Amino acid sequence: MIRHLTTFFYPAVLTYTYNYPKELVIAKITEVLKREATLFTSNDMTGRFRNPDTFVIDTVSFAYTRGVKYGSMLVCEITESEKGIINIKTKAKPALVFYFLFFLAIILGLFYLYNFLQTSLTTSLCWSLGLLIVGPAICIGFSNVAIYSVRERYLMYIDKELKT
Repeated sequence: MIRHLTTFFYPAVLTYTYNYPKELVIAKITEVLKREATLFTSNDMTGRFRNPDTFVIDTVSFAYTRGVKYGSMLVCEITESEKGIINIKTKAKPALVFYFLFFLAIILGLFYLYNFLQTSLTTSLCWSLGLLIVGPAICIGFSNVAIYSVRERYLMYIDKELKT
């Protein structure tokens, strides 16, 4: 469980290495990010450059969620080594809604635990244990799925384009 909490709060930084000139790598990434994501295309990610050496990738969900994003964002930083090898460091950032639901479940679980200590109702104990154990576990699980999904999109679109 501690490993999953570490992944939730501090996602790992993965580095990908390419043996191309930096200008060519940026041009290929720009080409991939310009592709439009619509319902009937195979492209299900969007991205943009934050600055000349950093870009972000988001997964696209066509579900109607009124502006709430449940996907993670992958922040990618392009660096060039002294030997001319390009390294792209990627770090996933879970959506803010997962953190909100994580702490909300803990707060509500503590509230029901306090209620159980005051009234000795077993339903309050069940709700408190459910919210303290299952609630955060579900949030961490959904966050890990979103992190894996956005990393998979990087491999599927950008890494594949740069390796060909």
